[in-house]
Amino acid sequence: MREDFLLNDDKEFATEDGDFITGESDDQHVELLLVLHKGELKENPTIGVGLSNFIGKQTTSKANMKREIKVGLQADNYKVKTIDIEDNGHFDLDYELEE
Repeated sequence: MREDFLLNDDKEFATEDGDFITGESDDQHVELLLVLHKGELKENPTIGVGLSNFIGKQTTSKANMKREIKVGLQADNYKVKTIDIEDNGHFDLDYELEE
C-alpha cells in the first residue's frame, strides 16, 4: 500500500484546515496511470496508458486494451490480477502492488 498526497474530484490537492491530506493512494495512482498518456509526465515519460486513445475507436480490440493496461500498470509495480472489459468500454480491474 502506498501513501501519498490525495487529490479531490477536480484532481487538485485535497486540503483540510489549510493542510494537504495524505492517505492510501493506490486507487488514485492507478486511475492516473490509466488516464495519462506516455510523455505527459516529464519525470517519467514512458509511464501512462492513455485510455482515451482506445475509447470509441473501431480498431481497438479488447485484447490490445488489456495488454496496454497490464503493461502500463506494470511500469509502476502494479500487477493486474483480473480485468474484464465490456463492449461499451466499461471495465472491472483488480490489481495489487508488487513490493
